[in-house]
Amino acid sequence: MSSHKGKGVTRRDFLKLSGVTALGTTLAISGLSYQDLVTKAKDPDQPINIIWTGNGWCGGNTIAFIDAMNPSLEDVFTGVYFDGKSIQLRQPSISDLGLINLVYHPILMPQDSMAYATMEQALNGELDPYVLVVEGTMFDEFGLYYKKPSGSFWCSAGRKPDGSVLLCDEFVFNLMKNAYGVAATGACATYGGIPSTTNGLGKRSPTYAMGMLDDPYRGINGFPYYAYQVYQKDLAPDIIDENIYSVTGSSINTAYPGPSYHWTTKSGLPIISIAADPPAGDWIMRTLVSLVLYARGLGPNPADDLDVFNRPKFFYGNETHQNCPRAGFFAEGKFAYEFGDPQCTYSLGCKGTEANSPAPRLGWLAGVGGCTRGGVCIACTAPGFPDLYEPFYAPPNAPTVPSTTLFAAAAAAGIIVGVGSYALSRRRRAPKG
Repeated sequence: MSSHKGKGVTRRDFLKLSGVTALGTTLAISGLSYQDLVTKAKDPDQPINIIWTGNGWCGGNTIAFIDAMNPSLEDVFTGVYFDGKSIQLRQPSISDLGLINLVYHPILMPQDSMAYATMEQALNGELDPYVLVVEGTMFDEFGLYYKKPSGSFWCSAGRKPDGSVLLCDEFVFNLMKNAYGVAATGACATYGGIPSTTNGLGKRSPTYAMGMLDDPYRGINGFPYYAYQVYQKDLAPDIIDENIYSVTGSSINTAYPGPSYHWTTKSGLPIISIAADPPAGDWIMRTLVSLVLYARGLGPNPADDLDVFNRPKFFYGNETHQNCPRAGFFAEGKFAYEFGDPQCTYSLGCKGTEANSPAPRLGWLAGVGGCTRGGVCIACTAPGFPDLYEPFYAPPNAPTVPSTTLFAAAAAAGIIVGVGSYALSRRRRAPKG
């Protein structure tokens, strides 16, 4: 671990570092000074706990999370849990955040018994306040859509004291009940991603994998509404034993984009979507930091700055295309013939006009890399992924103006010229490899 002693990171510098500029703007408008916020802050000696679950996952979000740099794990986390006891590793590098413990993570803490113990502590209120991070898809364990063989299961979080399986669905369901905030990270956990593929908008897999939030494009309900339906039909009375909406005082609203968007925690926060396959580590870390700042009384409600699909606007407020350094070529109607060309890769299949992300601007790690730096956007931050955006590397039928914000520029540059360039690009040779 790198040492941060003597760095003298101020709160102002940290907020810049964390990229919570939209939150800072909200604070300025509210008229609250820094001292006002400090006065409102809650006890910094009271840890805020993070519980991280892995369900139908590949671990990609965890790898990205470990690679976060601005801020890093060492900047934010101060302690861990072991055998149900809190162990403080060091003093916080950023004092305003106070103590933040990583209570549970299925890769970093792989003991088979820890999941159940963590769940029991959470249900008993021993870990309050905690933020639940969900990675990976959830599954139809209880036969709402597909009746699997008796005694089988799709996903296990560990073992119960009697040796029976602790289902991932049960684990997440119980952790949702007392969570201060819930964040879904990655394409799988947000809208279902690849495991929830509808096979070209046709038939789904027997697992009926789903994200925490509804995918209105593919007609997939998210996990809160799934759990509600299981409860209503009494399909798992010993596991899904409560109405998850009434437990937290949420309203059941089926309005677009779907009922799971209207589920909230006991603190009134909706599920926050950190979308991508996977998102960069900094996107995950900074979103968690915004939740912690709010819990401490040092920042505004992050729910006030979400888009229609519950993604933080300070990351997902613009189209990927609008953040892309190649966007000028699009406006001029200049398209790449093959990978490696510097022009706009719309002709090579880029879906940046259909997705929202900061990847081209922020890069992947310390400003380096990112989807459109050498490849194309495949719209992994959007509901409907992957079904609506395949094949990834096939050119679209024709170039279109992506948004009203680019209409004037595109028209002035002569999009008709772009159509000619696009037609040529359709005759390019296939990319090598």
